[in-house]
Amino acid sequence: MPHSVELKRPRTPRRITVTAVTETLRVVVAEHPGRADRRATDGLPARYIDAGKPNCLVAMVLVRLGYSAGILKALDQEHPTGELTQPGVRVAESRHPALRKIDPVARRLLQYVQDAQDQGRRWDAILTDSCTPSRWFPARDRTRKPWLSTR
Repeated sequence: MPHSVELKRPRTPRRITVTAVTETLRVVVAEHPGRADRRATDGLPARYIDAGKPNCLVAMVLVRLGYSAGILKALDQEHPTGELTQPGVRVAESRHPALRKIDPVARRLLQYVQDAQDQGRRWDAILTDSCTPSRWFPARDRTRKPWLSTR
């Protein structure tokens, strides 16, 4: 009788930190440096899943951090507070219980990345912008990019 091997999906850690998000961003961008969210560049609404696959940088980071395609689909179907007609929610505003594992500052980083990708920016430029402190306005970075001071 053949021995069966059970394939296990990576487990989502208890808390996802800024460090984990930043490291994962770097890995994903290294694999796809010139990529941009195809839907954003075509003027379509943002989606985490497109044709059954992670579509955007945030979706690919979430998958690498252990989130399933089912959770990404649920995020695509979630409605922003007070909105009934347009599905799709910003990662920082999501009420999905699975995202509670992400530290609040790490969620702000993901939201910053999501906003940049929704503008159709290239992933390498998003990484550089989100992970590099400003030489000229370091005080502004403490409010705009609080994750830079938590690492």
